[in-house]
Amino acid sequence: MKRNLAKLIAVMLVLSLLAACGGGGGGGGGDDSTSDPEGKIVVHFWGHVNEAWNNSHKDMIAKFNESQDRIEVIGTFFPYDDFEAKIQTSLMTGGQGADIYEIWGGWGLDFVASGALSPVPADLLADLQEDCYEPVMGAFKGGSQYFGVPVEFNNEYGGMLVNKPRFDDLGIDYPEEWDDIIEVAKQTTERNGPVFEMRGLDFTTDDTLTTTFLSMILTTGGEYWVDDKIKLTTPEAEAALQILVDYVKVDQITNLDSATSAQGAEIDGAHFLGRDEAMMVPRGPWVISMLDEEYGKIYGIDFEFVKFPFYGDSPAFPAETGWSMCVPKDTKVAEAAWEYIEFFLEKDNLLRHNINCAQIPPRKSVVADPAYAASMPFMIPILDILDYGKFIGPFNTDVLKIGLRNTYVSLCSDDGTYASVAEALAALETQLNTDLRLL
Repeated sequence: MKRNLAKLIAVMLVLSLLAACGGGGGGGGGDDSTSDPEGKIVVHFWGHVNEAWNNSHKDMIAKFNESQDRIEVIGTFFPYDDFEAKIQTSLMTGGQGADIYEIWGGWGLDFVASGALSPVPADLLADLQEDCYEPVMGAFKGGSQYFGVPVEFNNEYGGMLVNKPRFDDLGIDYPEEWDDIIEVAKQTTERNGPVFEMRGLDFTTDDTLTTTFLSMILTTGGEYWVDDKIKLTTPEAEAALQILVDYVKVDQITNLDSATSAQGAEIDGAHFLGRDEAMMVPRGPWVISMLDEEYGKIYGIDFEFVKFPFYGDSPAFPAETGWSMCVPKDTKVAEAAWEYIEFFLEKDNLLRHNINCAQIPPRKSVVADPAYAASMPFMIPILDILDYGKFIGPFNTDVLKIGLRNTYVSLCSDDGTYASVAEALAALETQLNTDLRLL
């Protein structure tokens, strides 16, 4: 979901040449974008196509436009596959675009480094820093300033899907401690030769494998980000990865299908649970709607979402900066754009948007509002761990996830690439720091 800007350099050059010849429409500095026939300041907002999100944004825009008579916000939504490239090219070439972009936090690292964004106004920044969780703005920090604001807390750790009918049939309670989860996983895994008919604990999808591995390091007193580099040649990292490898090689509580999409489609543990082929699946809460939409599963009847514990004694987990809003530095309506964003982030407005979009709020005051838990009861298991979240780090997380996955698959497959977990981690550390240009 988070591609590197370098891949689009050639496209940007072409578009910049085309822009020089004319064409293009929208906001982001075009002379016709600063006012409408009624004399209002026009602010163009860009987002990607998602029905629930788009409806929420449209409602918010209408509410704002009706609240005053100076500014007119206009929302436009693009298919996701086109949206990322459209933002990147408009921001990086200075072409006509939007005055406000809703972007994935990981893209912010590149945009901040490029100098393409407007800094967050001081008063708004002070308010957010007082009220927001640590990870939600990390990708937008540049020096002593921030260049984007959060719409959500993107969390992939702390929650676990459970196969309710299977647990009911066995007459056992959901396990709450790490060791108990592994024991239940061993007892409930079912195989027919090499084919897994029931995975006891499926955790090998990229997001879950990465956040679990890094959390295990943190909760046992280690660090993986040291002196602005990835550091994996540590006792904590070696112990964590060995345990995760043994769950597949020795305990056989799952296989590598979620890591390799071996069945020819993008599948993971949540899909296996939807097909009644998994007992427990650590996953972010966003997959709950997928089980309903793709498999017709009913929350509370076919599955539930419960707490997934920390491995060690020092609670901590990594989290990426999620969906956020930013303003390009070259827009002529920056003040009006930030005025709308500040309105959007007001606690009552943000509460409604997060509920509409089934998001975890980035603001502590919104999470604490009883209306949130009442409307989103399936989020309750993970709300009390949010203070333990740490920004995953200022690097391309896709590079980390893919590198870790490939190393993990190699170790679990015994393909002869590495003689030990320690050797594999040393190679991965060098590879990551090289690919991320951190050496």
